[in-house]
Amino acid sequence: MPAPYITGLTALCTLHPGRLKPFWHNMGAPDVWAIAGHNHPDTSLLFGEREIVDISEFLALSGLPVTLSRCASYERAVFDLLYHHIEQNNRIVPNVQPTDINDVVDFDHIIAWVWEWERSGQLKRGEAMRNWLRAEAWSS
Repeated sequence: MPAPYITGLTALCTLHPGRLKPFWHNMGAPDVWAIAGHNHPDTSLLFGEREIVDISEFLALSGLPVTLSRCASYERAVFDLLYHHIEQNNRIVPNVQPTDINDVVDFDHIIAWVWEWERSGQLKRGEAMRNWLRAEAWSS
């Protein structure tokens, strides 16, 4: 079983080494974090260990009493959100719009994954996932 990692909106609220934070909110209390394999889907079946970031330094500086320090990259966190809400539940992604994060997150990278796993038959709602990622469709 893969080791748990922080993902989804929680990962978008963490500071990753060498990157700007895409979402302006704080992480909240550890008991409400999106943790893959616990309260959020684990996409390790697609990624393996790729796109996992060590955020132990950020967590140590924050003073949070946690032992978990593995976190999805911002791109994998967005993919995980899309996978959970669109692929698994056929619902819209709540609480975040593409234009909130597209200045920091590489949507082209995520679109390439969606194409890859859709072509291999591992995704059924790839078109809906790509549509969410098309930021220009959300700006008005």
